[in-house]
Amino acid sequence: MSATDSSPSNRLADHDVDSLGSYLHERTSCGLERARRAAAKALRAAFGTDAVGDCRWTDAALIEAGIGQWARPHLLTFDPSLSLALAERAPSEDGTERLLLRTHDDQLIESVLIPAEKGRKRARMTLCISSQVGCARACAFCETGSHGMVRQLAAREIVDQFRIAQRICEADRPVDRRAEAPTPTPPKRGTSANTLPAALRPISNIVFMGMGEPMDNLPRVRDAIALLTTPQAFAFAPSRITVSTVGHADKLATFFESTRAELAISINAPDDTRRSRIMPINDRYDMATLRRVLLEVMPKGRRVLFQYALFADFNDSLDDADLLADYVHGIPCRVNVIPANPGPDPSLTTPAPERVDAFVARLAERGVTTLVRRPRGRDVGGACGQLAGSRREQLVPLKRSKPESP
Repeated sequence: MSATDSSPSNRLADHDVDSLGSYLHERTSCGLERARRAAAKALRAAFGTDAVGDCRWTDAALIEAGIGQWARPHLLTFDPSLSLALAERAPSEDGTERLLLRTHDDQLIESVLIPAEKGRKRARMTLCISSQVGCARACAFCETGSHGMVRQLAAREIVDQFRIAQRICEADRPVDRRAEAPTPTPPKRGTSANTLPAALRPISNIVFMGMGEPMDNLPRVRDAIALLTTPQAFAFAPSRITVSTVGHADKLATFFESTRAELAISINAPDDTRRSRIMPINDRYDMATLRRVLLEVMPKGRRVLFQYALFADFNDSLDDADLLADYVHGIPCRVNVIPANPGPDPSLTTPAPERVDAFVARLAERGVTTLVRRPRGRDVGGACGQLAGSRREQLVPLKRSKPESP
């Protein structure tokens, strides 16, 4: 529960052990540590087996969880059910699956399930989730930003994207059938996902790279990460969660202070002139400011992931690679090079494969740790920059299923 909220939410997925424990402490006057222990037991009872469906949230179930009468009536005022409904599943030929989700106020947001690529560990399953309905950042290459900002997502709406995707993976795991590695034996139904080794979990990684700018909704993003990493709930390691930003230099210190999740920054150009053209945030925090602040506030031992979308004849020359290498020099980092996907600006196109290879090779020559992130889910509008939410049917008409609960 965000400290900015005036009253506690009655949706359980808005809370972690700290906020739920504080609520019990205030309502019952019991000791804070005792309240926290009861909160941890409640979260385990509610979410420990969430991958296979809704929990039994009754007085009898809380008794079985070892929670005393002093706390049970207060806990039962919370609702652990999903706050989102699954409206559409759009599977890609490469195994990626775009999920269209409906909110309580009939807004549409999107998440993307991304299985391992060919030649990589098949157990890896990444979930790309959204933090806002729409986005105010207006990056030239992004469908979400071209439609403007509607509202922030609550912590529960962020967490529930994971819960729905996890249930999908438990019942019908999306697979890139081009992959060569054997599929691990799935766990028995009813097994708690948070007790499984990472290789057998339905989802192995979470990235905040969907709709919205996470730093514009940082309190709720922070709260969602707190619950996702709660051992008694979903037990995700912070190192397996990555939060991506367009470059809010003013929010970086707060981010590092409030979470141990990984940080990704979208650079997408090697100089201010070109970056400002495609990313308006650069007019507020130019590249030099962003670099300086990052070096000042990034904790020792941490590193950043720089994302660089490659556009044909715009930022993909060898000289551009040298400028990028100069920019990241001295920063503990990795650079993800992303060949551009079709987006709202027709002048920003995908470079030829040989240009991508030459760009990456030059970065490697300069000692930059680099990974090429090949397009996934492009045929269903699920690739980077293509998430459109309520505007989906205007862009990529798809057969829509009747809204359903997962």
